[in-house]
Amino acid sequence: MKHPAYSQLRQVTPSAAVVLAPNPSYAALEGTNSWVIRNPEDTSSIVIDPGPADEGHLNVLQAKADKVALILLTHRHHDHADGAERFRQLTGAPVRAFDPQYCQGASPLVDGEVISLDTITPTLKVVSTPGHTSDSVCFYVYSADPQDGELDGIITGDTIAGRHTTMISETDGDLGAYLASLATLEEQGKNVVLLPGHGPEGEDLSAYARKYIDRRNQRLEQIREVLAARGEDAGAITDVGTIVDAIYDDVDPVLRGAAEQSTRVALRYLQEQG
Repeated sequence: MKHPAYSQLRQVTPSAAVVLAPNPSYAALEGTNSWVIRNPEDTSSIVIDPGPADEGHLNVLQAKADKVALILLTHRHHDHADGAERFRQLTGAPVRAFDPQYCQGASPLVDGEVISLDTITPTLKVVSTPGHTSDSVCFYVYSADPQDGELDGIITGDTIAGRHTTMISETDGDLGAYLASLATLEEQGKNVVLLPGHGPEGEDLSAYARKYIDRRNQRLEQIREVLAARGEDAGAITDVGTIVDAIYDDVDPVLRGAAEQSTRVALRYLQEQG
């Protein structure tokens, strides 16, 4: 079974399977990946990112995941987290996230924390990866205890979203933090399976992280060149549209807002860098 496979539990690694939510869009690609963590012989599971508040998807996810012991969120965005409250009602499982306000019946996630449950063979390590949002985390999926087990894959949420680049939130996102998070994933993800928030899995997470870094640096260099040609400072730009026109070729009107947001975030980063 290959991606995309709606309303199916598709096994991706020995410890991780995915149920694809039916919420396709430009940002979500074919939809949100809801991850189910367990071994076939385990009596319960952990679900990561139940996805949007889509009753049909949540019922399918509950049926496929069977007895859910814990619900985890990679970050707060609606296409990953809006279904968490309803999924808790369906399963009775607590919800944990890095941001306390998105937790239900449990404590917030802690950077470096290892999550191990008696009824589930795989274990998870929480790694804070801010940038896309301030509360973004990745989950390192180990076949057993991290000291003894194999790193089976890394669930990245929208830190590495799939085939296209990730938007940086203008409210609490940070490009500098994002580049640092990508550098961590590049270093620690060599030959590790990418389990993204959207799109198909990848064989080498490190290669994806490097591609994301290179793309961001390319855009930053393009903006620097435009600013230098105009003799302007990043903090003095009031018309972002003129920068977008200079660095993007034939922007689809549907994507114009995304391009302008990305450019504003980049200008803020350059201003902070001096």
